[in-house]
Amino acid sequence: MDNIESKSPLEKVLFGNTNAKVEFVVEPSFEGAYGIRVIKDSSETSSSLEVKRIINWKEVEKQMQKAFPVKGYTIQELNAKIAEREKMSEEERELSILKSRIRNEKREKESLKRYQVHTFIIPISDLFAEKLYAKFVSFIDDFKAKELEPNLLMGDGETTVFRCIVDQEIWTLSIPFKTEEKARELSDLCKQIVEDAEAGRFDESKYIGSLEYGQEDCN
Repeated sequence: MDNIESKSPLEKVLFGNTNAKVEFVVEPSFEGAYGIRVIKDSSETSSSLEVKRIINWKEVEKQMQKAFPVKGYTIQELNAKIAEREKMSEEERELSILKSRIRNEKREKESLKRYQVHTFIIPISDLFAEKLYAKFVSFIDDFKAKELEPNLLMGDGETTVFRCIVDQEIWTLSIPFKTEEKARELSDLCKQIVEDAEAGRFDESKYIGSLEYGQEDCN
């Protein structure tokens, strides 16, 4: 399916303009985005796990700091800027906000063009693919039905995206927190899959139990 409205610019850098049956993406604040997805071959007879990571985030960040430098302020200077802003007219404030937005958009577009993505593909069994898919469907469905307490909405410096295709619908859950137990468990499990895959020690049998019962089974 090619409905990509729910995808962030970073997700499109990683996975392009298509959706897979299962996708997991992490967008950290201080390192390159990474993720996994389950794909089928052209004959739709076998499944693979595709692992992707932006590998030059630090390099690009340094380049952007030079191209779009951010001025640091002392407390005194910051207070002076606040006082100056308070004296602005509404039109002047809106113009200042617009200039900042345009600058940030230019920075983001330039960053996206410079990112390099490392990709490798691991064959997986249909059993593992279906277990992972079922876990995502169940998790997103349950999560949407919850009313989370404010103390469970604590940010942790990264955004995590869970996505799957259900019938003709694309289910996407993008959350900037992992305090909620089930979100943290599935996120940690997927991160472990990425780590094992990148280290060349991925063994899907390690995860079958955890996909059925809980995180503790894959430790």
